[in-house]
Amino acid sequence: MINFFIVVVVAFLAWKGYFAVRRAIRTYKKDREEHDSLREYLVANGATKFQSLWPFYRHALQRAFKIKMQFFSKKVGNS
Repeated sequence: MINFFIVVVVAFLAWKGYFAVRRAIRTYKKDREEHDSLREYLVANGATKFQSLWPFYRHALQRAFKIKMQFFSKKVGNS
């Protein structure tokens, strides 16, 4: 019985992780298309490639986990 529970929990976490990664990748691609001039500006002013892409990475991570944080804050707020 405990093995079934572990399998279900791992499957649930993998499913949620898949959607978080998918949302992050879509956000990153959209930001790069719409705001690539920011990256070019940063590179022109001496930033490394990683430093110029960091705002896009950060926004993608924030977007990926934003909905999860809203879900947990609603659960705690309604208790």
